[in-house]
Amino acid sequence: MKTMTKISLFVAVMFPLCVMAQTCDDIKDNDKANYCRATTTNEKSYCQKIGSNDTLNLCMGKLENDIKYCRRIATDKIKKRCENSIR
Repeated sequence: MKTMTKISLFVAVMFPLCVMAQTCDDIKDNDKANYCRATTTNEKSYCQKIGSNDTLNLCMGKLENDIKYCRRIATDKIKKRCENSIR
């Protein structure tokens, strides 16, 4: 009985982690998927694969925690999002 309880507990803890890890792979848009991967893994290499300059600078600003990337963003909505994530 103890073994069954341990297995059930292990599955209950690990299942949500497995589901969360696949969310970035399910995104169809390549830029959004790379942004998701970069923010979850803290890897700049995924940011550099992003084609949109605004999203690229948002991604680099978040990972580097540097406002200089936010200043390069042309779209006001993304610029505010970047600035709020750094403060």
